Parts: sequence; structure tokens; C-alpha cells
Amino acid sequence: MTFKRIFTSESSVTERRSGLNRRWIKAPYEGVERRRGRDRRDKDLPAREDALSPAERTAALEKLLLSTTVHLEALARLLVAKGILTRAELVDMLKTIHDEYQDKQLNEES
Repeated sequence: MTFKRIFTSESSVTERRSGLNRRWIKAPYEGVERRRGRDRRDKDLPAREDALSPAERTAALEKLLLSTTVHLEALARLLVAKGILTRAELVDMLKTIHDEYQDKQLNEES
């Protein structure tokens, strides 16, 4: 992309454009529709053929949950093995978080 520079005072009076391509600016258009053919943005699309059934969706979520749990377990074990956390600190933190979630659920139910 090139930029036009205006150095003379004479051209600055006649040329008021910055030289940038401004076609990307969207302005409201209320004129005649000039497109040919039907609109390809069909609003009545059929259901996707590759959509998962409820049983497949449940299986996929269970697989994702198991994978996440395994990753978190591996991370916790690595932190304990490296000595960054002790097992007691990890257990205390898990209990604290569990209690916070329990309190939050009790507050939402009442």
C-alpha cells in the first residue's frame, strides 16, 4: 500500500483525500439492490449432518472431563514431586476450594 504525500500548498487545496483506500468503510445503503441471483445466506438451512447425537455428545463430554482430570492430576503430582508444594498444602488448598464451592451452592439454593 502506498501513501500519497502532498508537499505543495497548491495541491493541498485541490486534493483533500489522504490517499488511503477507504473502501472498507461501511456506510448505510438504501439504494436499489444490484446483486444478481438468490441470496446464498439461506436462513432455512437443514440440520447439519455431522451433528452429534445426545449419546455421542455425552460420551465426548465424559472423555473431555476425564482428559482434564488426568492433566490436573499430572500437574499436581509434578508440583509435589518438584517440591514446589507439599502434599499437605495441596490437600489444604483442595479442601478450601471445595468449601468455597459448597458455600456458593448453598447461597444460590437459598
